Order: sequence, then C-alpha cells, then structure tokens
Amino acid sequence: MSSDARFRTRTGYVLLLITSLGLALTILWIGRVIFLLLFAAVVGAVLITAVGDWLGSRLRMRRSFALAVFFLIVGLLIGVVLWLQGPTFVLQFQQLGTQLPAAARQIYAQITSHNWGHWLLSKTPDPGQVSDGLSFAFSSIGGIVVSSATLLAGLVIVLSLSVYFAIEPDLYYRGLRRLFPAETRPTLDSCAHSVAQILRWWVLAKLISMSMVGLLIATGLASIGVPLAGSLGLIAAGLTFIPNVGPIIAAVPAILLALAVSPTTGLLAAVVFAVVFTLEGYMVTPWLERKIVRLPPALTLTMQLLLAAVAGPVGVALAAPIAAAGLGILDILVPNEKEAAEPPPASTKI
Repeated sequence: MSSDARFRTRTGYVLLLITSLGLALTILWIGRVIFLLLFAAVVGAVLITAVGDWLGSRLRMRRSFALAVFFLIVGLLIGVVLWLQGPTFVLQFQQLGTQLPAAARQIYAQITSHNWGHWLLSKTPDPGQVSDGLSFAFSSIGGIVVSSATLLAGLVIVLSLSVYFAIEPDLYYRGLRRLFPAETRPTLDSCAHSVAQILRWWVLAKLISMSMVGLLIATGLASIGVPLAGSLGLIAAGLTFIPNVGPIIAAVPAILLALAVSPTTGLLAAVVFAVVFTLEGYMVTPWLERKIVRLPPALTLTMQLLLAAVAGPVGVALAAPIAAAGLGILDILVPNEKEAAEPPPASTKI
C-alpha cells in the first residue's frame, strides 16, 4: 500500500473515531436524565437483590422465590398503609399547597405590624414587590410539593426497571460485559462487585436514616403544635436521601407553617430540625457507615454542584450514590498505596 493510501486510511480512521466520539457525547448529553434514571434503577436493583439473597439464605429457597415473597410482603404493607392513611396524606398534601401561600402572607402581615418591619421594608425598592415575591415563592413551593405527577411517574419508571434488573441481573450484566474487550472483563467484574457492595450498604444506611428522620420530625412537629406534621415528616424523610441540600429544603415549609402559628413555634420547629439532622448527620449516619465507604462531604457537595448544572434536580438527588459508585471503581483501578505497600501478615503456626 502506498504512503498516500495509508495516509487516507489513517485519516479516515481518525475522522471516524472523532465522529463516533462526538455522536456518543451528543447522545449522552441528550439522554443525560434518562441515564441518571437508569442508574437510580440499578441502585434500586442492588438493594432488591440484597434483600432477595438474604431472604433466600434464611428461608433456604431460590432467589426468584425469595424475591416473590419480598414483593408480596412489600405490596401488602403498601396496600395496608394506603388503605389506613392514604386519604389522610392526600388531604394533608392538598392543604399544604394552600396553607403555604397563606402562611407567607400572614408572616408578611406580622412583619409589617412592627416598627422594625416597616424600617426593613423601607430599605427595599418596592415593599409591594416583596409581598408579591414572597407569595409567589411560597406558592411555587406549595405547587412543587403538591403537584407530584412528574415525580410519581419517574418513581414508577425507576421502580419498574429496578424490579426487572433484580429479577434477571445476570442477563443484563452479560449484555454489558459483551461491550468490553475480553481482556478487560475481569477488571469490569471486580469493579461491578465493588460498586454493588458499596451501593448495597449505602442505600440500606440511607433507608434507616430516612425512616428515623421522618419519624422524629413528625413526632417533634406534632408535639409543638405545627399543622400537617405527618406530611412534613414524610417530606423530610424523602429529602434526607439528598445530603447537604435536602435538610434545608425540608425545613423551609415546616418552619414557615410554624411561624404562621407563632414566632415561638417557628423557633421550636427550627430547633427540632437542627436537633434531628445533627443527630442523623453526626451519630446515626456515621454509625451506619462503618461497613461502607464514608463519602467526604466536600466530594458530595462538589458532585451535587456539577450534576445540578448538568441534569438539574435529578443530578442533585443522585450525586451521593454516583460518588459512592465512583469511589468503588477507584478502589479497584487505583488500589490504596499504603495497603499495597504493606507486607502480608506473617503466618502463625499453632
């Protein structure tokens, strides 16, 4: 082959590689939210398979039967909860959507009833805009809390995919392995095992901390007389899944409704959130994370900022498990130098 032909061949390969890479990046960018939802489904499947393996070992049955038992138990529990408390929660969320704007207007009226409030509002360009802005902001918060059709649809999709992945994980994983060269598949297997173990314990720890936070927040708010304490506790439990940002978002509607009752109640509500999330962040979560990788807070916050710019709220919600999965892969690809340098323990003979 002449030099010109070789040059044209190499140029064609380079152009094909650049075009393929650009097409892949374009597809990744267009479907970034879909890929994040697929990752969320993988996280759910990891937890479901862990429960199925545990039930199978305890009941001494095949994992497929153990998963059927698990789905039956979960379905019955959800059905009982919806039958007993479903209408109450629906009514509370509807009331939350109407009471948040009313509470904002009431707080504005309380501020304007004091001299310091008039002085503070006089420093703003237009006091009327402040009232309209507060009402609009908290009306939007109420709409976000109540109009959850999109969120519900996303959860149904993620849960459905999680079930499909959990029922036949080997089928999907074999398809993924075929995309990699044969010489890299052992490394892929090690990375997948490490990620599965980390995500399994991370999600389990999060579920326990979410349940604890929801119960304590609902009990604490009800004890100080905050309305809709059950729904606020449920919101706090769900937002606990999102580190750093979730607790702040969860506290806003609760403190707002508490301030509408009285300033003292608002202060007590803030204390309830501070105590509960301090307990969760500095005692419960570290105790639960003894068996898993502990995510550095700076790393989690950095991932949240990056994924917020890329995928919005979905990226913020999944930043922590993505960071955990990344650390699991890093442990395989770049082993700890200290552990690698340490000599193996000397064998002892008895």
